[in-house]
Amino acid sequence: MNVGSMSDQNIWEIRDKRLSHRQRRRAQTTALLLELKPHDILLDVGCGESFVASYLTDCGFIVGVDLNLDALQFGKGKVNKANVSFVLCTLTNLPFKERVFDKVAILEVLEHLPRISQKLLANEVDRVVRNRGTLVISVPYKERIEYTRCIHCGKRTPLWGHLHTMDKKDVTALLPSHYILLTTLTLPNVGFISLSGLFSHLHLKIWLLLNNLLGKLHKGYWLLLKYRKRIN
Repeated sequence: MNVGSMSDQNIWEIRDKRLSHRQRRRAQTTALLLELKPHDILLDVGCGESFVASYLTDCGFIVGVDLNLDALQFGKGKVNKANVSFVLCTLTNLPFKERVFDKVAILEVLEHLPRISQKLLANEVDRVVRNRGTLVISVPYKERIEYTRCIHCGKRTPLWGHLHTMDKKDVTALLPSHYILLTTLTLPNVGFISLSGLFSHLHLKIWLLLNNLLGKLHKGYWLLLKYRKRIN
């Protein structure tokens, strides 16, 4: 099965300041977790229109992969840098040699994939990431999936193409046992910390501190997980 990024919404074109700020904070937090170095080679799996990738270009080289050609072309126009490349491919059969990437990001992808494709993707990522490499994954946090009725076939269809609701246990179970979970974050834990007029100018680490403190009262929209590949 061909799988790739299935987002129905181009984040670059969101006009609501609150929603765009929320997306920007997620991208910034992803960059913080990846801890990019000038020599790192990064793989962005299911990069879509490359909004998050635009925050990850401090590494030596970044490769964005996706099944959607239109999204890749749009992203290339937005992130037109010499150290960024885009590849059209299926995510269950990555066209790369073994252990070529220092770091990998899989953001808002797993919830779109059938179970067998999730596992195939996890195996492919394990193949291409180096030992002691970093993997950052994000999924909607314990999402309550909503359905609509297809106007063509009459079947119930999940909105946004989300097939699964996932938590830390679900994501970790997809990975080989040599992946060690280092960091767990839920963003934003309370919606009003993403209101543009109130918190948009806070330094990211202060914003995260507020997010995590308030998260004791209310869970958030996205689960971000950072893993390290450890092979003795």
